[in-house]
Formats: sequence, C-alpha cells, structure tokens
Amino acid sequence: MQTDNITDIISNNNTIKIKISQEVYTLSKKESLRDKVFRGVKEEIIKGNYSPNDIINEGALIEKYGVSKSPVRDALIELCNDGTLINIPRLGYRVVNYSKEYYDKIVDFRLLVEANMLEKYWDRLTPDDIDELEALHVEQTNLENRDSMEIYWKSNQEFHLKLASFYHDEFFYEVLERALNKQMIAFSQYYWGHWDRSVFSLYSEQHDVLIKLLRERNLERCVEELKLDIISFMQK
Repeated sequence: MQTDNITDIISNNNTIKIKISQEVYTLSKKESLRDKVFRGVKEEIIKGNYSPNDIINEGALIEKYGVSKSPVRDALIELCNDGTLINIPRLGYRVVNYSKEYYDKIVDFRLLVEANMLEKYWDRLTPDDIDELEALHVEQTNLENRDSMEIYWKSNQEFHLKLASFYHDEFFYEVLERALNKQMIAFSQYYWGHWDRSVFSLYSEQHDVLIKLLRERNLERCVEELKLDIISFMQK
C-alpha cells in the first residue's frame, strides 16, 4: 500500500479507512480491554440496565469483565469525559441524569450547527462521498434488529457523522460526536420505555430523500431535510 498519496483517514470504533487516490483500504482495529469496558458500560446505560443517578463502582466492573483495575479505571474516566458518568470520590461513578431541557438544547444545537456546516462545506462534497454515504445507508436499512432503539440510534449517529466527515473539519466532527453521545444517553433515559419503533422507517425514508437531494445538488432542500431528520428523532 503506497503511503505517499494518502488523501483521507477515517477512524471508527472498529476500523480505520485509509483513502489513497481513489482506492479505500479498510484495516481492522483490535478492541482493547479499556474499550471493551467502555462500550459495555455505555450499552448497559442505553439499555436501561443502569438508571440515572445509579452508582457504578470499579470492583463490580472488574468482576463482570474479568479485567484488571487499570482498564476499568481508564474506561470510567473516559465515560466521565464524554458526559456519561460523574466521579463521586470514595463512592463510585454516578450515571448522569440529563434534564429534558438539556436534551432539547442538544437538539437546538444540532439544528443550528449541522445545517450551517452543510452550507459552509457544500462545495467539498463529492460524488464519491455521496456514494459512500448511500452505501452506509443501504447497510443500515438491511439490519435485522430494526425495532431496537439502540440499533436505531447508532445507525442515525453513524449517518450524521459520516456526512460530517466529508467536511474535513476535525473540530466540528469532535463536537458533533460528543453532542450525539450525550443525546443518546438522554434519549434512552426519556424515551426507552415508550419509543415508537415505526420511527426507524421514517428515518430511513428521510435519509433516502437527503441522499437524493445531495445528488441533485439542491442545497436549500438538503438543509430543510437535514433539519427534519434531526427533529424526527424526537418522535415517540
């Protein structure tokens, strides 16, 4: 693999995609013990197995995951950094309880910033980018567990982050990823028990429309559809 002509590097949870000229190479990343604990705790919170304000301690996680103290502590620190937990000295780590008002502010932030960034970086989007976005969308719509809130949210998050990655604005990507992570936790706290599974179909249709508008180079309609997609996630 030639390294002189690397044009883009995209790192996700389990893979690294390196674009060289027009070729894309996918490399697998081995999940570390820290990442295993981080992902496991996050998924347990999303599924509602940990409730808001529950206390999580290192000892229980060491026993559950069969790992040493170091990766558990590193994972808990990272969960604090991304706004999922709060460290309570001599007690443990408390699951953050987000208010409905806080959740609404995340949505307002996304409506403003994602729309503005699409307009700002509109000319950076290429046909290859749209092809890549559509390939991800097709993969997501073929998922078996379409009625899973967790799968629904992860699919939606991946779609928006994929679009953001085409702007090549590292700061924006990191801020959006952090906002989406917080929204995921807040959403699971408020809507887990009475979420309408039919929203997955609506979300899939909206992404179909958005991709079509991207191909047609219809910026005004794309911005409108992007905002509708962000708001529709709040339906329950």
